[in-house]
Amino acid sequence: MRSRNRLKGTRILALKKRSRRTKPEIAPVEEARAATLDSKRTSASVSQQLNERLTRGEGNGAEPVRLEKMSLSKIVPDPENQRTWFMNPGSISILASTFESVWQSSAKTAELPDEVHRKCLDQIARYAQSLNRDLPPMDDVSETVHSVWDFAVHLKTEPLLQPFGVTAGQDGKYQVTFGNRRYIASCIAHGNTHTLEVILFLASPKFPASKRFVENNQRADLPLQAKVEDYRKAVSEIRSNAQGRVSNVEIANRLGIGRNLVQKLDKISASAAVKLLIMTGQVKSVEYAYRLSVLEDSDNVLFKAACKAIAEHGEPKGDFNAFRAMLDSIESKPPKRATRKTVGRPSKIKIPAVSEPEVLQRLFAPEILASPGWSQVDWSDGSKPNISRIEKLIKKTLEDLVSELQGRG
Repeated sequence: MRSRNRLKGTRILALKKRSRRTKPEIAPVEEARAATLDSKRTSASVSQQLNERLTRGEGNGAEPVRLEKMSLSKIVPDPENQRTWFMNPGSISILASTFESVWQSSAKTAELPDEVHRKCLDQIARYAQSLNRDLPPMDDVSETVHSVWDFAVHLKTEPLLQPFGVTAGQDGKYQVTFGNRRYIASCIAHGNTHTLEVILFLASPKFPASKRFVENNQRADLPLQAKVEDYRKAVSEIRSNAQGRVSNVEIANRLGIGRNLVQKLDKISASAAVKLLIMTGQVKSVEYAYRLSVLEDSDNVLFKAACKAIAEHGEPKGDFNAFRAMLDSIESKPPKRATRKTVGRPSKIKIPAVSEPEVLQRLFAPEILASPGWSQVDWSDGSKPNISRIEKLIKKTLEDLVSELQGRG
């Protein structure tokens, strides 16, 4: 009986395994294939979807816009974009003329020559000087130039899937409202005769400074100076267009950042000393800039010591609390008294020339002044011959004293 039950159980298990092996897999394969095909989006499909969104008014805060093909020669860069405003038409032209000559279509690469890089930085420095504007640290400017160049290499073989926005400017030109980096990279990769689709604002865009901050803040290579300046302009724009008081929560929601970052950027913007350290490239992180701004209100002496240390050595690595503890230990030590060091035997005593004899009179004991020679001195005579006689008396007295001491020894 047991053997029959065991045999029956073995047959049932074999049937279950067979049913699992023979289960058709056509349906899952078709589903996976369909999902794969749907996930492959071409530039044409992206453009079509974006046009549909713009037609329904879903893009850019439901502002009146449309996609339009436009030549890059009709567009000028955004002069207020803190991230790339220094990339002026002159520097763009330098990079664009070089790009075509170094582009290797077979390898799909284009290295930025060092000579052209230096020439571009020199042009950017002259441009900033002509406008009397402060550049970010040159390391940040150099990094931005290389970043835009690398983006141009990418656009030489790949389409620009996210169009940049423009609005009507002066002299029949259109000015970039957002996507300044995309515009510059397109000019470098294709030249200003290239035509591509842009988002054209049919009216002046609302809150352009806020749009600029939102776009730039998403980039990891945004210098801290540009972040602080973009934030200051965006907040000023938001408050000037509001009817009443604007809270930090409203600012955070409008700019797409946390309330904590709003608080830190507000604090940093209020400190002129911290902004100077940021502008010179000594402070590069929001956290250090914020902690320095807080220190300025709580301990001004320690704040000055911190600014001096950072100006000399740059932003310290590690935690700010460790940096502050190090400053506390230095400031708490009493200053060392300067000590005069002497090497070898002491020099001979030199009697300084004194124009007032009465001053010399106070240096000698009464018994010296009563001795022969000293008693005849006219201490009220400040003439040169009298002072010369006094100096000779002093010398003779000291020599006699030394001889007497040597005789006793």
